[in-house]
Amino acid sequence: MTYKEFLDKLETLELDLDSAAEALDLDISEIESWEEEDEIPKSAEKWIKQEEVESEDLHNTNEDDDFEDEDEDEDFDDDDDYEDDDEDDDLDFEDEEERDE
Repeated sequence: MTYKEFLDKLETLELDLDSAAEALDLDISEIESWEEEDEIPKSAEKWIKQEEVESEDLHNTNEDDDFEDEDEDEDFDDDDDYEDDDEDDDLDFEDEEERDE
C-alpha cells in the first residue's frame, strides 16, 4: 500500500494523521516520511485494514433503517383484552375462611 492510498483510507475512515500516529505509537513525522517510500510499513497497512473492518461493522447497512418497535403499533388502551374479574373460580383459589373450616 502506498502512502497516498494510506491517506485516502484515513480520509474515508474520517481519521487523521494524529489518530494514526497514536494508534501506531509513532510520531507524525515518521508517518509523513513514508511518502518517500514505495510502500508503507506492514504494521500500518495491517492497522488501517483492521480499522476498515471495524468501521464496516459499526456501519453495517444490513440493518433495517425503517425499523419500528412493534409495540408502538399496538393499542394498549383496549380494555377488552383484560377482564377485571373478582371471581377466583378459574384459578381454584380457596377463600381463607374455607381453609380454616
